[in-house]
Amino acid sequence: MLFHAAVQAGAAIAAWQRPGMTQPQAVIDLSATPALATVDFAARQPAFVFAPFVATPAGAALQLRADLWFDGQTLHCLNSNGSTARAQRAQRLLSALHATAAGDRPQWYVAENIRNHTATEGEFTSIVQHAIDFIRSTGIAKVVVSRTAALPLPADFDPAVAFATLCTRYPHAFVSLVAIPGVGTWLGATPEVLLTLDDQGLTTMALAGTQRRPTDRPLEAVQWGRKETIEQEMVGAYIRNFFASAGAANVQENGPHTVAAGSVVHLQTLFRVNLPEPERLMLANRVLNELHPTSAVCGMPKHQALAFILAHEGYDRSFYSGFLGPVHIQGASSLYVNLRCMQLSAAHAHLYVGAGITADSDPAAEWRETALKAETMLAVLAPEVA
Repeated sequence: MLFHAAVQAGAAIAAWQRPGMTQPQAVIDLSATPALATVDFAARQPAFVFAPFVATPAGAALQLRADLWFDGQTLHCLNSNGSTARAQRAQRLLSALHATAAGDRPQWYVAENIRNHTATEGEFTSIVQHAIDFIRSTGIAKVVVSRTAALPLPADFDPAVAFATLCTRYPHAFVSLVAIPGVGTWLGATPEVLLTLDDQGLTTMALAGTQRRPTDRPLEAVQWGRKETIEQEMVGAYIRNFFASAGAANVQENGPHTVAAGSVVHLQTLFRVNLPEPERLMLANRVLNELHPTSAVCGMPKHQALAFILAHEGYDRSFYSGFLGPVHIQGASSLYVNLRCMQLSAAHAHLYVGAGITADSDPAAEWRETALKAETMLAVLAPEVA
């Protein structure tokens, strides 16, 4: 109901459920469309941030101010700044919340121009082969290439119901529903942490390698091939070098371990450093400026991989493989890479999936990997397929 009321009132809303939690939360921004601005953790402004794959300046994101915050049970007013316009908009939203009926046809924001192209298997494997040739000729380590797929929405599709279904189906993912006037509506269930902040330290993650989750053995018995093992070590080394260049000492490393993400498994290594608050917030800013886009969604070296993606991928990733999450809500921040996601048009869901390409990649296998990853969103579009 809260999602429907926010859209009816013309407000921006972001709902999310963190891994391991059972109550979703939400923030509603009662201002005009949120602006793209650099995220500054030191400002301590409660918000939900939503960043594109590529932004200028680096690390910039749309920032939904937490004018209203839903903690899972109660709606709180966190920020009105004495604004009459905000107060009036809040009242309209609350009126819409009480007036919204269960039988009302769901509505959502649609971007004016979704600039993507649904690649065929032949087109995608051709791009993968081009990436392999590029890697072998230049000596770079990795390029991540992606594709989209457009599926018709079910006649009774409701973004809020789809969000609730994703929360139930993927309790170990960061599940999100973001709807912004003039920007559009996105749903996702991502396994990858960009950074989390608590009152003691900062955590980030190296995540790479993908295969179907086995049904006949535990996760610790999963075997990984050379390509996936090397890919994971590349990402881990990249993060170690980042902490070293940032002067962060006593970094704790845990992994790699096999972790489940819906119908697939990945290799994951967690990195954590405990720091006093000023240093912790400064380091968080550096993570956004230097680690995004991560090697798991872009490649490495980052600038060469990004140049290849922008020149050859053939569509606009928009907010896919950007980052999103709450900042300074309840004293904590949790930003995730926007993977396993889809953007809604009026009648279609546009799914986004990618694969990490190395010199050892096989184009047909990379196509199959993206098909596996697409199953996360298919679960709320075509359950009989997923």
